[in-house]
Amino acid sequence: MSHSNTLIELLENERQLLQYGDLKALQDLAEAKSDFIQNLDLRTLSPEQLQRLQSLTARNQRLLAAAASGIRAAQKRIDGIRNPDQGIKTYSRTGQSKSISRNTASFEKRA
Repeated sequence: MSHSNTLIELLENERQLLQYGDLKALQDLAEAKSDFIQNLDLRTLSPEQLQRLQSLTARNQRLLAAAASGIRAAQKRIDGIRNPDQGIKTYSRTGQSKSISRNTASFEKRA
């Protein structure tokens, strides 16, 4: 198997792991991919192979960015659930952003 085919296989595996959300296996694959790339002589690859590798890498970068965005959104939502006093952010019928905060009823207890 050629070096470009091995790297293509690693990039395809990375895509699948991103789609399945298998972050642990993705971390292991990233280490293997890094080791492989460090030992790769790019001069041995044709322009077509380089273009294909660039295309696959760009695709995976978009998937990684989307996964990171999803993780940040989930973390933000979890934080909102843990701290309900902060309120939630929503939008009005006109599309304007507004925050809805929890009203804390204050009353005075008299004896």
